[in-house]
Amino acid sequence: MIENEKQLFNLLKKRLIPDLESTDLYNPKDAVSARYGAAFELKCRKKHYDYLILEKFKYEKLIKYDRARYIVSTPYGVYSFNLKTIKPEWVDAMLPATTEFENSNWIQKKVAYINIGEAKNISFIMH
Repeated sequence: MIENEKQLFNLLKKRLIPDLESTDLYNPKDAVSARYGAAFELKCRKKHYDYLILEKFKYEKLIKYDRARYIVSTPYGVYSFNLKTIKPEWVDAMLPATTEFENSNWIQKKVAYINIGEAKNISFIMH
């Protein structure tokens, strides 16, 4: 199982996207590829969910690129969503301000719940 976004990033760089570059900690994009004109949001979940949360704020930053991917690892595999083909339905949700940092205050965010069935399973990168 992939433990964190750094490990996921390293696997993607090694196996699929050699020019993958990470962005700074507070950038809405986690990584970019000049070769593919792509931007990526990376998430690691310790549980498997049939629906995954995508923040509108991040989606709007990613979708400006020629290629935009939301890549999520769960205990069942690694899933890549092509954000150019997904039609998000935005809703308001109360969520932690951040999930990985010290600010765990709850705030309202505009999000979409996207079905994992819309993703391409790219679990082969784990081997």
